[in-house]
Amino acid sequence: MTLHIEVPSGDGARHEAIVGLRLKTTVAGSHLLEHLRAQRFVVAAWWIAADIDAVVLLAAPSMRELHRAVDDLSLLGGAMETSTHMVLRQIALQPQ
Repeated sequence: MTLHIEVPSGDGARHEAIVGLRLKTTVAGSHLLEHLRAQRFVVAAWWIAADIDAVVLLAAPSMRELHRAVDDLSLLGGAMETSTHMVLRQIALQPQ
């Protein structure tokens, strides 16, 4: 399955990041959920059973907007810590 993300941009460029996050102990998961639903650069998110609480896929037309979306996970979403991984390109699993 190929994930295709449409992000509005004047030049067609798109910047993506996968962000793992751990919530502050005082923040309910419902608070993060509300934040994610309100953010336009959130493509998908998953609750995780690990040393992190969630993984979020972000896509934005500029690096500035992508960095802001990551920062907002802490500032507004209640993340205690985040680990950001920039997406470079998709790996072609099917032979060409």
